[in-house]
Amino acid sequence: MIDQHTLDRLEFTKVLALIEGKCLTPFGHAEVRAFGPMYDCPTIEIRQQEISEMKDILNFGLPFPLSRIEDCRTLLDKSRVEGIFLDPKEIFAVLELVELSIALHGYDKEGRPKFPAISGHLGALKPFPELVRDIKKAIDERGEIKDDASPHLRETRAQIGDSRRRILRQLEQTLSAQTKQPGWQDDIVTQRNGRYVIPVPANLYRADVGILHDRSQSGATFYIEPKETVEHNNKLNMLLQEERLEMDRILRALTRQIAERADRLIDNVAIIGKLDSFHAAATFARLVKANRPRLVDTPVLDLIDARHPLLVAQFGSAEKVVPMNLNLDDNRQAVLVTGPNTGGKTVMLKTVGLVVLMAQSGLPIPADERSTIGIFKKVFADIGDEQSIELSLSTFSSHITNIINALKQVSGDSLVLFDEIGAGTDPKEGAALAEAVLLHIVNQGAKLLATTHYSQLKTLPLEHPAIENASLEFDRDTLAPTYRLKIGLPGSSYAVEIAGRLGMPEDVCNHASKLLGSGERSLADLISSVEAQLARIRTDQTELSERLARAKTMETEYQSKLESFKKDIELEREKALEETASLLDSTRKETERLVAEIRNTQASKESIKQIQKKLKETSAAVTNLKEKQEGERARSIDALKFLKGDLVRIVTLNKEGQIEAIVKGDRAKVKVGNVMTVVELRNLRHINSTTPTTRLKPIAGQNVEEVLSPEIHLRGMTAEEGKEALERFLDKAIVAGLRQVYVIHGKGTGALRRALTEYLREHKEVASIRLGDWNEGGAGVTVVELKQ
Repeated sequence: MIDQHTLDRLEFTKVLALIEGKCLTPFGHAEVRAFGPMYDCPTIEIRQQEISEMKDILNFGLPFPLSRIEDCRTLLDKSRVEGIFLDPKEIFAVLELVELSIALHGYDKEGRPKFPAISGHLGALKPFPELVRDIKKAIDERGEIKDDASPHLRETRAQIGDSRRRILRQLEQTLSAQTKQPGWQDDIVTQRNGRYVIPVPANLYRADVGILHDRSQSGATFYIEPKETVEHNNKLNMLLQEERLEMDRILRALTRQIAERADRLIDNVAIIGKLDSFHAAATFARLVKANRPRLVDTPVLDLIDARHPLLVAQFGSAEKVVPMNLNLDDNRQAVLVTGPNTGGKTVMLKTVGLVVLMAQSGLPIPADERSTIGIFKKVFADIGDEQSIELSLSTFSSHITNIINALKQVSGDSLVLFDEIGAGTDPKEGAALAEAVLLHIVNQGAKLLATTHYSQLKTLPLEHPAIENASLEFDRDTLAPTYRLKIGLPGSSYAVEIAGRLGMPEDVCNHASKLLGSGERSLADLISSVEAQLARIRTDQTELSERLARAKTMETEYQSKLESFKKDIELEREKALEETASLLDSTRKETERLVAEIRNTQASKESIKQIQKKLKETSAAVTNLKEKQEGERARSIDALKFLKGDLVRIVTLNKEGQIEAIVKGDRAKVKVGNVMTVVELRNLRHINSTTPTTRLKPIAGQNVEEVLSPEIHLRGMTAEEGKEALERFLDKAIVAGLRQVYVIHGKGTGALRRALTEYLREHKEVASIRLGDWNEGGAGVTVVELKQ
């Protein structure tokens, strides 16, 4: 439904050409050339999934076994023709296809659950190992039939060798016995008409010597087959014919095997073509930093950090291309973009149209993966100057022709892209015509993106809420474009300023400014003022957002600490209740025992003293338990007061230090002298209990909360160097409270990995270790879980 003109104007064919250049097989070239926009979400999502999985394979999987091979489809057809057989080199070309099919069919069977869509294609390939075995048994790497291709061929070639040696020996004897003439040099055995002959001077030739087969160009030498070797040559020719017949029989047999499998091999060709096209598209996606967008059925789009793929490919880096954000839906149906020439308006139009075409073709797009693209049944693009002398089309006529074509077909599922709408004619008439066209398209429900220099069109959003202004930012100080798209604000063309920058005489520019209407100047000044205010607002907004984020982080941190301390207090209370209940129970039992003993002993003085002693001991135990509970409660409440900078004493070490940071709500990072240690809050006491919140101010420039990366790179180190670096890293990780770290040691010979694994297994703070998954680096990474 999207015509070729639109595909060409939006440079979709150029993108396909770049992808096709990444293909390794002729079958992949054909598949990529068939790529085009689709209109069914499930069908598009299937291709998206296939290319996405191939991209993951390239990033994290084993090397994908695609290789360059020749197109052997005509040879497969030829093999099925009766009475024709393939020659050795043609059979060898088919062998490359069979070997590639086998390699792909056996690719990473253990890891296939991670890429089910690609796995389906790999599993559908038909391997023919028996065909590989038979071809390699008969034909060598040079495309020659081997002696061992069959027992009869081996025997025939052995007889051919014997016959040749017998003939050559006989002829060499004849030559040595021949009378030599002065200056005679042609004393060699050669062949003529497939038979071995010897040279004889013309003046010595006699008919009874042998059979004349040829003579030299000068006529001075005759090539004779002596009578003694005629029978031997006849036998040799018979053997050569026998060899040829046996070779033909072998080639016919191999051709017959290929013909029997031709249909399935052609199926393999189609599958390999698809896999190659996915591989090429994934390779291109990695080059331009493309991602899979979210796809929806409705004709909408929400682009986040979108870039033109050809610009990214040209510059070799996505960071060198300014991204753009754009949203078109039922609330914002049309966007009217204004701004100076060379500001990037045309590139913006092409970017939007191109990423829509790529997404509907199932290709990744150079935008954030959060981008959303809907299904557009029709896309119309009038971009650039298409004037034609041959067709008698002016600039205006070419634009109007494209616009008329769009107006005839536009509907609610259309995307319309107009560059400089209404240009090329009288400005007033062009602006009026442009406004009428824009409103007609909006009324049809289509999504519209148009660029213009007409000031009259900038007021349309005031009357039509579905239309919104936008502009491409321009730095008036440097008179240079920034290529950043700003939604909601119209732009100025800055024609006079740019002309002056490019060298227009100053008096001409001043005169032009005076000729410019006061209304136009006021609008330009208003736009500039609004732009400056928006810049200040964006700066303030950024600063406020950062402050709000920091405040939320602190609120979350202290709320977490508070909840943790509440839980600790509740646990201590429950523990105290259990201890009290236990003590009361034991006291009750002891009291009952003492009462029974008094009765039995009739309260002797000695027994009363013993009873009083035990009661005092029980009372003392109750008192101690109460003091302990009160102390624990006080310490729990005290823990809420510990903050960074507090001077504290570590009870377990009997050392004084300063709190550098609170770790996970229940521990503190304390600096004692030059040593940093992590201590549970319950083991800390304020040095001055009357002023528990007294803190030392951090030293200027001191980084008390260092952010530690969860990864350490040890590739290239020796085992000892690696263990020393890992020991220091683990100490920092434990202090920082990390639960999981990644030790990147590479694959190599495995010596470094084994040494580090042995070290980690013996480390007291390590809970467990494992090799990384396929998307974590595989055998080149060890994942370490630390004890909590």
